[in-house]
Amino acid sequence: MAEQSENTVTRTQKQEGADAIMDKGYVTERDIPEMMSKTWSEQLLDAVNDELRLRTVTNRTVLQQFHYYMGNGTIIYDPGQLNSEGAKIALQHALGFRK
Repeated sequence: MAEQSENTVTRTQKQEGADAIMDKGYVTERDIPEMMSKTWSEQLLDAVNDELRLRTVTNRTVLQQFHYYMGNGTIIYDPGQLNSEGAKIALQHALGFRK
């Protein structure tokens, strides 16, 4: 049973992801640590888009992964609020990377 919950997106995670998208335009693994898994993040992407559709939000979020010297970072963002470069910067700040 625990294995199933680790591999599936819960209703709470789905709502938290949609709330973050609506509040700040993106959600990162800093907000939801399970996003460290790209496969799980893809499931979250579908769930968040479903939740946003229920809230009648027209924009659909996208998933992007950036490579940093310490590993990969994953972000789901609203392309109506951020472009790819903005998403990369937002993820850098969320994960504590500074230039």
